[in-house]
Amino acid sequence: MKKLLNESEKEQIKLLYESKGILLFEDTIWGTLAKKALSWIGKNEDDIALLFKTTEKTLAKSIDDIVEVATKAKSVEQLDDIQMKLMHFYNPSGAAQNIPKAQQQMKNFLNGFAKSKGKQNWTQIKDEVLGKVESSASGAFKDLFKGKKVSNSSFVNMKPDFTNILNAKNVDDYNKLIAKAIKTGDYSYISSKGFEKFGIDNFRNYLKNNIAKINELDPSTGRWSVIFK
Repeated sequence: MKKLLNESEKEQIKLLYESKGILLFEDTIWGTLAKKALSWIGKNEDDIALLFKTTEKTLAKSIDDIVEVATKAKSVEQLDDIQMKLMHFYNPSGAAQNIPKAQQQMKNFLNGFAKSKGKQNWTQIKDEVLGKVESSASGAFKDLFKGKKVSNSSFVNMKPDFTNILNAKNVDDYNKLIAKAIKTGDYSYISSKGFEKFGIDNFRNYLKNNIAKINELDPSTGRWSVIFK
């Protein structure tokens, strides 16, 4: 008698297909996404961005369509779904020891897509979907600090991207560094990155060259307040 597969065996076969980038529904976008994602393991963001702009325009258009729907709904639920599917493609067993590597591969894939669209990273796309950032017709960010009073409390809700900030891992520590830099004039320990979503490509230079007025400075507590040009 022919033995039927139980549910556990079916799931193992499904995982085997997915781990090789061949979904059971491989004619869908998820099948294509799986195959491309797994074939690009080892490529960096710039390599993947180039692929999206040249040989993989069809896949890029499919992701564009998802982003467009998400933008109209002002919800990142479908974008989070892409992330979760990529994590599953890169780590189908869910093994804890494989999570860091899978996360890096997912980041390379999504940031590569974002760069192919002239964006800084995938986070920028998600922020734009939620309407957190204004962008001009050219795709460049509007300088959100220009002419504004900005202080340590401004970053409670408008948090910098600490994945790109080297000398501080939280807002309180970074506010102390910012206050110290403004007071001493030594900006060497202020990271250039981390404020791209506010329209500032080099925060170190921006802080150094664009303060019109200093209202308050206390490096010991991290309290500071300035008006930018």
